[in-house]
Amino acid sequence: MFQQFFKKIIENKAIVGTLIFFVLGIFTRFSYLEHPKEVVFDEFHFFHFIAEYEEGQYFFDIHPPLGKLILWANAQMNGLPEFIEENKENSRTQENLETEQKQLKKEIVALQKNTTNMNAEIQQKIGELKKVYNANKEKIEYLSHNSGGLSSISIGKEYSDTLDIAGIRSLPAFFGAALVALMFYFAYFLTSSYAISTLIGMLTLFSPAFLVESQYVLMDSMLMFFVVLGALFSFQYYANPSWKNWIGVIITSAIVISIKWTGATAIAIAGIIWIILLFQSKISLKKSIAQFFAFWITVPAFYMGTFAIHFALLPNSGEGDAFHTPEFRATLENTSENVNTTIIPKTFFLNTKNFSSPATIEPLDFFLKTKLNPHFNPLLSEPLDYQKDEYILDWENWRFYGKFIELNRQMGERSASIRDTHPFASRPSDWIHGKKAIYLWNKNKKENQEDILPETFIEKFWNTTIGSHFTKPKVFNDTYVQQLHLFPNATLWSILPYSTILLAISLLLFLFFSVYKKKYEINNKIISHTFFILILILINILPFLLVERPQFLYHAFEGVLFAILGLGLTLYFLFLAPSYRNTKYVSYILWGITIVTTIALVLLFTITLPLIYGFSFHDSMAHTMFQFF
Repeated sequence: MFQQFFKKIIENKAIVGTLIFFVLGIFTRFSYLEHPKEVVFDEFHFFHFIAEYEEGQYFFDIHPPLGKLILWANAQMNGLPEFIEENKENSRTQENLETEQKQLKKEIVALQKNTTNMNAEIQQKIGELKKVYNANKEKIEYLSHNSGGLSSISIGKEYSDTLDIAGIRSLPAFFGAALVALMFYFAYFLTSSYAISTLIGMLTLFSPAFLVESQYVLMDSMLMFFVVLGALFSFQYYANPSWKNWIGVIITSAIVISIKWTGATAIAIAGIIWIILLFQSKISLKKSIAQFFAFWITVPAFYMGTFAIHFALLPNSGEGDAFHTPEFRATLENTSENVNTTIIPKTFFLNTKNFSSPATIEPLDFFLKTKLNPHFNPLLSEPLDYQKDEYILDWENWRFYGKFIELNRQMGERSASIRDTHPFASRPSDWIHGKKAIYLWNKNKKENQEDILPETFIEKFWNTTIGSHFTKPKVFNDTYVQQLHLFPNATLWSILPYSTILLAISLLLFLFFSVYKKKYEINNKIISHTFFILILILINILPFLLVERPQFLYHAFEGVLFAILGLGLTLYFLFLAPSYRNTKYVSYILWGITIVTTIALVLLFTITLPLIYGFSFHDSMAHTMFQFF
């Protein structure tokens, strides 16, 4: 039985290739996972979030909670509770030492004032007290630098030994490795070409941006994996609208929308495919209605469930209080609103600017009672939360539903109102040319040279064998440095817009020659899949063209992933879709493209290796590395 099972796996090219790329993904994503053992860029935010889950202190974030909950659950198994307890103990010790310091200072001052009776014994005692004072001072400085719970986490700060930081980072790394395997499998599903699928797998495997983003305490590797997986389930559902495939669509849709709202693209393509199948009468009306309600009951319920867990884990007042109304804050422990009876309870505000007339809010009476705000007093400036042009929605209680609506409203408003400039902010026009890399972390101070010198075999080998051949600029500091950058494969990202346009043209030409010229046999599968991929590219990039808020390189990731799959389909149309007589030579050409591209990818990957993993390199080598992005 097992022999037949493994035989089937070995004989299945798609499964074998998927496993191979998963192993390669594990190797590249888990290498140097513990390095640097310092807080890297946005890890600052996400480590704060998971630590606040552990401490139960309410925080605010513009994204839904699922990704942060997953990171917290993984950190729980890798030393987070011990780290929080250690910091609490250190904080208590620091407070005791600071109290002792005040007393010591008083004693020293009192003894120094008694100059008339100053003798050797008193001088000795003063010396001893100063010695204790200075020793305590060193301890306090150490504790203030290495303890204090959340206050001790900042970019560039070294993680405590209590934390298994490699273990905490392992979950994002796992999803990054799984993404590589998934891209290979998806490409094989689309093209049935091992050469094209291998090329797509290699482009994902050796992408510096995808690799770096998956090595730290961040959510994007999870989001990318589930968005692509959701699209694959949707494609499979189009080929076979079974309940099995639809359940896959439902699960992935619920997950992606609960990680980031940008994951709604997976829901969009699923909805488009469901509507097309309904109009094509490929699913019965009864089945379509059942699947519709299964989707729109399960996904919102799952989404709301993540918020229920979120609120349950954060019962106490925290940094996020400032973003909410007094009614919301009254539900948290240790807030003034929690014990202040003057706060008008059970209210939620809607701004009338969102409604054309009072009549437009009447339908809300079905759910809530609406009335003009009776608490507005133009002579008073407080409370600021009460506005004249707002309606009050009176809840029977301010429990989960009120908090859920309040938080989602704030998430949307805060996200839309972000206008702060950032040195690494970018626009889609920058992504097209592979620009705007993000500087994540560095260690280049001359006084820390003993900590920066190459240590591991790979570092030493790279510096002596590869880096030593780089062109040296005229001016450099003659020091070793460590840097981490989030940067794209600039050449690939510059090609993708043109390959996408070529894919659209190829699809139109193929349809023309198939329908009007009768030259090619119509392949409904490849036509529909190409159409869906083009839609996915568009809906993952178009929103960023329309919004004005600051954007970053990682906002392009989902669009780039589908554009890479689109590149595979472009090669399919150029070489495999037409009925060529000699497919043997076509296969050779495709494998030649794949091999040459892989060699180039490995070469570029090797040259920029220190910037990907953050290991030591001589600063004279940076000039050459930076030329590649």
